[in-house]
Amino acid sequence: MRDIAAHFDREAAEYPTHIGADYIQTRKWTLIDTHAPETGIVADIGSANGRHALEIARRLDVVAVDPSEQMLARLVQRADARDLDGTVLPCAAALPRLPLTETSFDLIYCFSTLLLLSPRDQEASLAEMAGLLRPGGTLIVDIAGSRSLAIKYWRRYYRRRGFNGVFGHSAKQARRFLEQNGLEIISMEAHGVLSQFLLAPGLQRLPGLIKRTRGSETNPGWDAAVSRRLPGLAERWYIVARRDGGMS
Repeated sequence: MRDIAAHFDREAAEYPTHIGADYIQTRKWTLIDTHAPETGIVADIGSANGRHALEIARRLDVVAVDPSEQMLARLVQRADARDLDGTVLPCAAALPRLPLTETSFDLIYCFSTLLLLSPRDQEASLAEMAGLLRPGGTLIVDIAGSRSLAIKYWRRYYRRRGFNGVFGHSAKQARRFLEQNGLEIISMEAHGVLSQFLLAPGLQRLPGLIKRTRGSETNPGWDAAVSRRLPGLAERWYIVARRDGGMS
């Protein structure tokens, strides 16, 4: 936790605060918004400075969990500026073990967090989050694809910054981890099959290529079409799962 916290403490001042301008990033918020309950409590695991937490806090109470105290300080400042200080509770902690009470949350989402954990800790983290859900509660996560080309790039990128790397799973493994913890898969979206090629030197400078590939907030790009056809090569899967025992 200390290494991760120190890294993101350094990133806090420049870390993006917007949800995203392309389809792949906007889709994360769309899933949160779509599956959020009308009433209840939400946990944002890996909240950073609150770009998703502050949006959902407009109508639901949110526990914002992040190992970086600097990120959480930014989140609190932004919440105060929006008069949301009473609906967002910051919590300095990190997966795979969280200081939260079991069966407390109606929705938990966790983006761009699991991939920095070892495969064993990822599996333990999914079990931890499943246990925090109330019956009928929803979990939304992204899991890196082990067969993607981008995972090699990001593994090298994070190792240079002192991490162990980035770790992914096959779609079958991801499903198994969730289902063995009593969760039913509601949807599993593949993303990044085409957009991962934008990591190649020079391609991002080609006029219009990024937008055509990644799409806009409202319109899917080339990546969405290719990822639907070749889901096994996805850079990430966005997975929505529900805990047994609630109304469908």
